[in-house]
Parts: sequence; structure tokens; C-alpha cells
Amino acid sequence: MEVNRNHILIHAFAVMHLAAALGCRLIGVADDLLLTLLSMLLVVLICMRRQTDIRFVAVSVIIVNVIGYALGKVTALGISTFISSPYLIYPLSTFICTELIGWSWLSASGHYARKHAGQDRSAGEGGIRWLLIAFVAILLIRMVIALSNHHVNDARSALMGLVLDYAFSCSALVWIAEYAMKYHQRAKLSENEANLAKYRYLKLKQQVNPHFLFNSLNILDCLIQENDPQKASSYAHKLADIYRYMLGNEDKRTVTVREELDFVSQYIDLLLVRWPEGLEFDIDIPDSLLGRELVPCSLQMLIENAIKHNAVRPENRLTIGIHATDKSIVVSNNLCPRLDAPESTGIGLANLRQQYRDLGTKSIIVKSSDHSFSVVLPFL
Repeated sequence: MEVNRNHILIHAFAVMHLAAALGCRLIGVADDLLLTLLSMLLVVLICMRRQTDIRFVAVSVIIVNVIGYALGKVTALGISTFISSPYLIYPLSTFICTELIGWSWLSASGHYARKHAGQDRSAGEGGIRWLLIAFVAILLIRMVIALSNHHVNDARSALMGLVLDYAFSCSALVWIAEYAMKYHQRAKLSENEANLAKYRYLKLKQQVNPHFLFNSLNILDCLIQENDPQKASSYAHKLADIYRYMLGNEDKRTVTVREELDFVSQYIDLLLVRWPEGLEFDIDIPDSLLGRELVPCSLQMLIENAIKHNAVRPENRLTIGIHATDKSIVVSNNLCPRLDAPESTGIGLANLRQQYRDLGTKSIIVKSSDHSFSVVLPFL
């Protein structure tokens, strides 16, 4: 749907360019200012939809003005070899140019947005400054063009008219672009808050997960029945520590790897009491990376996911690995399909992925094959 809307936007502006060029020709007025402003507005809207930063927007409007002017001249010259009427040459030329520029900038802004994914792309401070720099550069370019197209006696009046036209028109466009980007920034902030609330709800569901709590209490009861008070006490303390960690980090956006691993080690101990032979863990995190940060309960959620969707059997062990690179932690497991595996909703991974995006980092990476499944969590 997003791509279709971008297509409609480009086609609509191409038609507006054609109508503007034809209308200006019919009433006998210059169309360069109107077409320039329409081109700049198209570029600003495309960049906003791609969520690029303000510097890219500023550079884009400058480049598009230069390319648009040159491309328009070449296209009009090419069309004039087949059509002689100026009422057709220039409207068709500006229509074609707008389509070419629109599609090119849709691709360029998309590539830029993907390359800088996770970085702060809001308007931020200095947004107006960057746009004003762009429009001053455009004004200077237009002045050079005006000087090259007029005699010296006409240059002063041509430049004066150009300055007055652009001073008003560009100021209006700067204000519109800045307002739109600030509105987008506020909308993005609201979306981040909504995503955080959703993630907190998911963690709350984990905290009161009836299956985990029921199984844990059953195991604790068995330990008591086996008359092993020391083991039962240790189990109860670890269970309490798990819930204490979840509740204590409910409002935190990040925790250190050391904190998360301490929590996960206790969670693993409880799992190994239930599956002493069918479950195996391979953890390798260098001490130098323990100060890095992750989303709270992210490792625990991925471990829980692996157990939820795989069979835990002594004859075919489920092995869960937690390893680190310089930039991320990788949680992986072999695949041991279970006959009664619940249908995957993907809610857990989707919420975790959204949390990483909201924190302004690269997204998590999910890899799946016929024999293994892994998730890469970038350090924050």
C-alpha cells in the first residue's frame, strides 16, 4: 500500500506539472518558478515518506533543481524533433521529466533510508537552517541562469524579479516543509510510546505466564515431596529472583549484558531442573562485552521461544547457543520439531524488532534454515 501511494504521488505531480506548463503557455506567463516549486515540493514529500533526514532533503532539492533544468532542456529538444507546437513540447517535456525525477528520487531516498536505518532521521534542530541553505543555493543557481539568458541591460530587473519571487515562494515552502517534518516527528514519538506500551504488555504477560508458573510450582512441589529442602529452597529463590528482575526492569528501555545474563542464568537453572537431559546451553560472551546493552528480557524471550516451538527429548537434545560478536549477540538453536507445536503468531519477535527500531538502532535479524534458527540482537 505504501508503494502504491508513492506511485500515485509521482503521477499526480507529473500531471500537475503538465497542467501548469500548459496553463502558463496559454495565458502567456513564465512557468519556471511554478514548476520549480512543484518539483521541490514533490522531492520534500518523497523524502518525508521515506523518513530521510533534513540534510538529505536539502541536498535533494538542490540536485533536483539542477538536474530538472538540464533534463527539461534536453527532453524539450528531443520532443521538438517530432512535434513543433510549443503547447505540446513543453507540457510533455515537464511531464516526462517529473516522472523520471520522481522515480529516481523514490529509489535514491529509499536506498538512503535503508543505509541509515536506525539513525535519528527527525527534523531536529537546524532543520530550517538546512532548508534555507538549500533554497539560497537554488536562488544562486537561478541567478546564474538568468544572467546567461538576458542581456546586461535586462539582467538587473530579471534578478530583482527572481529574488522577490523566490523570497516569498521559498519562504512559504520552507515553513510548510518544517511544519510537516515536525508533525511527523511528533507522530513518530507517539508511535514509539504506543510500541513501548505494547512491549510492556507483552512482558507483563510473560511475568504472569500461567504455564511457566504452573510448571515451576509443580517442580517446586516435587522437590519438597522428595524431601530435598536445600534444592527446593534454591529453586524458590531463583524463581523469586526471575520475577523480581522482570518487575524491576519493567520501565527500563535497556539493561547491560551482564544484568541480562545473570537473569538468564537463573532462568536456565529452572529449565534444567525440568529438562535435565533434553536441554543444553552453549553460552560464550567475552567479559569485554558485558557492559554493552540490550532490551530487557530479550534473551529470555528467545530462549522461551525456542522451547515453545521445539521438542525437548534426551535422544535428540535441543541445544540453545548464546554467542557474541563485537556488535551483537546471536541466540540460536537446532530444530527439533514437536508434533503438538503451537502455531507461531510472531508477536514476540515483532515486538522485539519494533523495540530495537524505536531505540534508534539497526533492527534485529532473523535467520532460519532446515536445521537451525537464530536471531541477531544488535548491541544498543
